[in-house]
Amino acid sequence: MLKSKSTEVMFQRAEELFNRISQDNEVLHIFKYHSLRVMHFSYRLASVVGYADEDMKVAGLLHDIGKIGVAKEILLKPSRLDELEYQIIQAHSTIGNNILRKTLDLPRAAIFVRDHHEHWNGNGYPRGLKGEDISLQGRIISICDAFDTMTIDRRNYNRRTLTYEEAFAELKRCSWTQFDGDLVLKFESMVNDLKLPDIQRWSENSEEMVSIFKNK
Repeated sequence: MLKSKSTEVMFQRAEELFNRISQDNEVLHIFKYHSLRVMHFSYRLASVVGYADEDMKVAGLLHDIGKIGVAKEILLKPSRLDELEYQIIQAHSTIGNNILRKTLDLPRAAIFVRDHHEHWNGNGYPRGLKGEDISLQGRIISICDAFDTMTIDRRNYNRRTLTYEEAFAELKRCSWTQFDGDLVLKFESMVNDLKLPDIQRWSENSEEMVSIFKNK
C-alpha cells in the first residue's frame, strides 16, 4: 500500500527532530541506536498483528525522547536509584508524550509513547493503566524496549547482556504481570524468523538494520 504524502511528512518531521536532538543532546546521543532498534522491532511486531502505521513508527523511534529531561548521571547510574531519582526517570514518558503532542502535533503517537512503561498488572507508570486499557502499541514498544535493553544495551543497569533465549525466558516470566503474554509469544516467533546476524554487525549500523527488517 502506498503511503500518503501526509504520513511521509509525519515521519520525516519526527526523524528530523530525533536526529537534531540526538546530535545536540548527550543523553539522546547515547541512546540513539537503542531508539532505532526499538523502532524496527516495534514496527515489525506491529506489522505481525496488523497495527503498523506511521504513528507506530514515530512512537517507536521517539519512545525515549523524554530522556532529554533526565541527567546522564541518573540514567547511567550503576547502583540502585533512590526514590527521587526513580520519580525523575518516570517523568520521561510524560515529557515524551508532551513533545509528540505539542511539538509534532501527533496526539495518537503521543499516547503510545506515554504508555510504553505501563504494566499489564497496573504497576507501571505514568498512569498505572491495566491490561487492555494500555494501548496495544504501547504494549508492543514495552516488549521491544525491554528485549533490546536486556540483549544489547545494559549500560544503565551495569549488568551483562543476556542471550536472546535468556531474554525470551525473562519476557515469558513477566508475561501477564508486566507484559501482554500473547504479544510476547508473537515477538519471540518474529525474532526467530528474522534470524538476526551477530549483534556487532547490525546493532549500531542503521543501514544494516533497514536491510534486516525490510527483507523479511
